[in-house]
Amino acid sequence: MSFIVDGVTTTPEGKINARRIGEYPNHDEAVAAAKQAIDAFLYREYRQGAGYGLSAKKLLARYKRSGEVPLILRSSEITTEVSRFDYLEYAAQRCAELCRGEKDK
Repeated sequence: MSFIVDGVTTTPEGKINARRIGEYPNHDEAVAAAKQAIDAFLYREYRQGAGYGLSAKKLLARYKRSGEVPLILRSSEITTEVSRFDYLEYAAQRCAELCRGEKDK
């Protein structure tokens, strides 16, 4: 059994795009890949907005609007199930860590 991580985004027009992030031998590695995809977006957005005092609240709003949602699927011969990784909770935690000390602007 392996775990597949796909990244899903939605365009402003409502079109859904998906890309394969990777396939991993265990759940922990799949979650690590999902976290890495979220971190890459947040770091890029934070660097672009840091000079403007980007707050955790605003960074999370950017992620919700245009960030990639990682889906972790467990593949087996019987069924495919979605993992219980809470990507939004993780993103909010990372936003708070990145923007520590930034005022809410």
